[in-house]
Amino acid sequence: MQSQTTEFQAPVFLVIEDHPEVAQNNCLFLEKVEPSAICTIASTHIEALERLKLEPIALAVVDLLVGTLTGEQSAHNGIAFLQQVLQSYPTLNILIYTSEYSYLKSLSNRISHHQGGFVVISKLERRKAFLEGAKLALEGKLALPRELRQNIDLTPRELEVLALLCQKSLTDKAIAQHLNLSLKTIQNCVQHLKVKLDIDYLDENQTSPRVALCMEAVRRKLLVL
Repeated sequence: MQSQTTEFQAPVFLVIEDHPEVAQNNCLFLEKVEPSAICTIASTHIEALERLKLEPIALAVVDLLVGTLTGEQSAHNGIAFLQQVLQSYPTLNILIYTSEYSYLKSLSNRISHHQGGFVVISKLERRKAFLEGAKLALEGKLALPRELRQNIDLTPRELEVLALLCQKSLTDKAIAQHLNLSLKTIQNCVQHLKVKLDIDYLDENQTSPRVALCMEAVRRKLLVL
């Protein structure tokens, strides 16, 4: 009897970076996140779009600012790239590293409805933050600087989960069964709610996240308890 073997397919990470040395360093750091991953580099956003068409990408690492012919840094191409990616690849896990968060405010609505991981970190932070951001994005988490959260909307699914959590007092597992979704999907949904309602920074040892989540939802008139 012949044994059947499952072919392992290594995840592919795509680094969009116009500085070759920085791109290589990013790939080296990403090896610490997933040693088996294949890291590919795109020096332009146009090249990155072509790579996305060729094969499934587990994580896209995007430098928002790129150099122009005049030697200045511009976010124009980066924002245009993200607009297309958020529309065409709704489940892609994305890690943004930038020193200018404000450029992303124009994408608030699209970010709100993105189904994959979406993490924004500062270039000024240590490499540890880069690695933690990559892990969060791969897990489908949402992590945004607080100044980007004001215009972030809740999706219909998040509103449904919020109602079941607060009005019905259901556990994550019970919500998953009720909606016929995986437990991980619901856990990620709750995590997204904490970020969007800006309570993820609270100390869980002092404040119940669920109580805080429901109180903030009521305060914003998203729920009536």
